[in-house]
Amino acid sequence: MIFYVPISVKPYVKRFIENNYGDPVDFRKFPREFEMFKRMLKKPCKRFEKHYKQKLSDRYSVIDVIITDNDFYRYGWQISNTDNVSFGKYFERNAKYVMRTFVGLYVSFGTPIDKAIEMFQEKFNIPEEYWAFETIKKDFYRIRLNHDFNISQCAYENMTKIIGVNLTSAGVITKEYLEKV
Repeated sequence: MIFYVPISVKPYVKRFIENNYGDPVDFRKFPREFEMFKRMLKKPCKRFEKHYKQKLSDRYSVIDVIITDNDFYRYGWQISNTDNVSFGKYFERNAKYVMRTFVGLYVSFGTPIDKAIEMFQEKFNIPEEYWAFETIKKDFYRIRLNHDFNISQCAYENMTKIIGVNLTSAGVITKEYLEKV
């Protein structure tokens, strides 16, 4: 028999989790996530229960996480509000890390930010209704590095050096000429 634990998360976190772990969510093949979730069932953290409302905001979506019948009978079928928020934050951090990595990579290759975000949304199957374009853009600009890194320019400079060294070693041009260029 299969049992489910409902968890409230932000819509884009829900989509990220479903894309990675399926719908309903099955952590049994992923030891780190499975142990984290099992710990939340075994030993619920109630430290910040007063800070979190009984029912999380209406803007949250619910995912169902599969648990074994053994876990259901031993530990129960719900996690504390504190653990629910911790769970959401953990996967939100992962989703944002993936977004920043891919959008940053596309931008560093010279892709305009708008196109880079659209490519990310398409590639990771996270449409506008789950994670708004403007939200991604704001988050990317808020966290990105202070200096722009242009991979194309860096690759061009390194290729020029490699070609110069090869031409020098072949005797086509002199080292002095290479230094001038």
